[in-house]
Amino acid sequence: MTIIFDQSIACAKEIEKRFRNTGDLIELTTNERLGATDLIFSSIRYRRAHISIVDARASKKVWMLHVTVFPHLNDPGPIYGFDIVAGTNKVSGAFHDFSISGDAESPMCLWFNAKTKTLEWNRPRSLPEWAKQIFSPAMVAIGAVGPEELEEFIKLGLETLDFYLANVGFDQQDVADYHMAQNKYCRYQKQNPHTPRVLINLGFTEEEARSFIHTKIFPEIS
Repeated sequence: MTIIFDQSIACAKEIEKRFRNTGDLIELTTNERLGATDLIFSSIRYRRAHISIVDARASKKVWMLHVTVFPHLNDPGPIYGFDIVAGTNKVSGAFHDFSISGDAESPMCLWFNAKTKTLEWNRPRSLPEWAKQIFSPAMVAIGAVGPEELEEFIKLGLETLDFYLANVGFDQQDVADYHMAQNKYCRYQKQNPHTPRVLINLGFTEEEARSFIHTKIFPEIS
């Protein structure tokens, strides 16, 4: 339909290809009415890799991609997060981070900090309190941008995902348990007021949006 949509869809396919090459698909759900597709992968190296797509191009002229990768619970490595909310001619928001979930000084976190430090197109923004609790100082956020900046953002996301998938899992520790840190990430993500608004704008009911946030994209571990 437009180059922005084409770029975003191609990015999602590349991410899915990487997850299929590194893990096993353990869950696939679709909702035809909402245009929603969710794929969840797992492997010996990572606990949960999730691709969530909401295709509302025909009804709302919006296409959304949400990606997370969670380490195993005995791994202090970061959580990979990558999001694109694409409109017909512009990206309304795109976010990427290696969010700390165990060790802020892990080699993966330090690598991501160095990788993003000199990005000229990244526009630093002031974060709300809930976001400061979980996002790293190196978080990348862009908004209201066109194809050129989106291409740079996608290139960064795929490069960092390749690094993440090549390095996650090597710090697993027999007696460690980081489930509380991962739950903290999910708990604060649920405080983001924009997520339910975006989903409702895409056609979800309030109850569907709440269930989707709590059980699909940010489920906590009991």
